[in-house]
Amino acid sequence: MKEFFSNIDSSDFLLNVLVSSFFFLLSIPVSIKLIPYFTIKELRKKNKKYIVRKISSVIQEICEYLNSLPFKDNVLNHDQLVISTTKKDMKNHRFVGLININVFNPVSFPKIVVVICEHFKSLDIESSFQLLKTERQRLGVFRLKLESIIDVHSLHIDDKTLSEISDICLDIRSFEIKFEYNNTIDDLIENGKAVRPGVFGVMDFAKINKRILDLLKKLLNDKCFEYEINKNQ
Repeated sequence: MKEFFSNIDSSDFLLNVLVSSFFFLLSIPVSIKLIPYFTIKELRKKNKKYIVRKISSVIQEICEYLNSLPFKDNVLNHDQLVISTTKKDMKNHRFVGLININVFNPVSFPKIVVVICEHFKSLDIESSFQLLKTERQRLGVFRLKLESIIDVHSLHIDDKTLSEISDICLDIRSFEIKFEYNNTIDDLIENGKAVRPGVFGVMDFAKINKRILDLLKKLLNDKCFEYEINKNQ
C-alpha cells in the first residue's frame, strides 16, 4: 500500500479529483431538475389520452354550471359553442359539451358582469338575497366537483391549468365566506326587529363567473379541443 501511494503522480491525482468533483457537482442539478422534468413530460406524453379526458371533465362541469345560470341576455347568449376533442385524432374523437355563451367573443366577459349586476338591481332586497343564496349553493357544488377532479387527477393536468382551477376554487370559497355577512342579522329579521339593508357579494359573484368564462376559453385554446359556433335560436 505504501508503495502504491509513493508511485502516484500528485498532479494527475489532483487533476482527477478536480474533474470528478466538477462532474459530480454538475450532476446534482441534472438529477434534481432535469431528470424529474423529462420523466414527468414523458409520462404525460404517454398519458395524453387520459389527460384529455380529465380536462374534458372540467370543461363539462363548467358548461353545466354556466348553462344553468338564471341570467340571460340576447348579446351574452347570442352564440352557442359545440365542443369536441380534435378531429385530427378521429380514433378518439368525441363530443364534450355545449355552452350557450361564446367565450371567444370579447364582449362576453364584461357583459356577464353587467347582466348579473343589472339582474340583481331589478329585484327587491329579499329576492336578491334568496337568488344569491341559491347561486352560492350552486357555486359550492361546482367548486367541490372541480376540487375532486384536481385532487384525484392532478398528475394528469398541467401545472398552469391546475393553478388556474385552484385559484377559481379559492375565489369561490372566499365568496362563500363573505356571503355569511348577509346572515348576521337573520335572527333580528325573523323577530321583526330589523329589515335586510342590502345584499353583500353580488359583484364578487359576478367576477367569479367572469373568471370561469376565462378559464373555459383557455381550456378550449388547447390543441386537443375544437369547437363550432352556432347561433342560438
